Amino acid sequence: MMTIKEYAMNGQIKPGLRIIDSHAHLGDGEQGALYIKTLPAAESVRLSKRIGINAMVASSLKALYGGAPAGNERMMEMTRLFPGYVYASIFYDPHYHDECISQIEKYKEDPGFVGVKIHPRETHTCIATADYDRLYKYCIDNDILVACHTWETEPANNPADYFPVMDRFPQLKLQLCHMGGTYRGCIDSINLANKYKNVYLDFNGSLYSQIWIEELIKEAPIEKFVFGSDQTFNDPRIMVGRVLMADFDDEIKQKLLAENFEKIIGRKLV
Repeated sequence: MMTIKEYAMNGQIKPGLRIIDSHAHLGDGEQGALYIKTLPAAESVRLSKRIGINAMVASSLKALYGGAPAGNERMMEMTRLFPGYVYASIFYDPHYHDECISQIEKYKEDPGFVGVKIHPRETHTCIATADYDRLYKYCIDNDILVACHTWETEPANNPADYFPVMDRFPQLKLQLCHMGGTYRGCIDSINLANKYKNVYLDFNGSLYSQIWIEELIKEAPIEKFVFGSDQTFNDPRIMVGRVLMADFDDEIKQKLLAENFEKIIGRKLV
């Protein structure tokens, strides 16, 4: 039987392979800072399906750029436009605490809701402060995953600052998006995941740290790693290709691409 890599080398996705993009962004043509132009949601979905992604967990670009309440409502609308394919990570902005918590409370039992996304740089709120504590307490009480943008060279987003946070909230389920971006950030993220039971690693960071995925996954338990593309800021074909063409067993690839994330959130998406 052909392997995932052999299928990929022939321009195909191996039948039965499941891919969940746990770190995506969707919008309605909002201008993105790192990509030429944000793809319309329907185009993002079309491209993702074409390259074998079976589901995406996305947060709202409108919410990211200052319009959290309206962006979150639009994100939930997208889960209805693309049911069973688009899932929402509701954006939390500490400046809109009551509104955002009300939205999470409203949708936490909705099948389209998967977790919460925070972006300290864009909300001008450092993860080293206590400004997110109310959210963390709420998410622990409700068993909700928090996905956080991390980047070692951005003072608000340095993953190393999560050590005292996790000391205060060791039960928090935390996904480190980008794994801190830089090589140093990647190492700090790995150390966090190895120290704290509920810290998980979005290995999209391998794009920036220039650590090969084959080497990266040796540094922490394989169950700690989840797949994310960071679309639409990044072309999702890049990260999908890096995993499909990697030199390790298909069983590990399937864990990285879907199974690990489903275990973390406690439900099957695909």
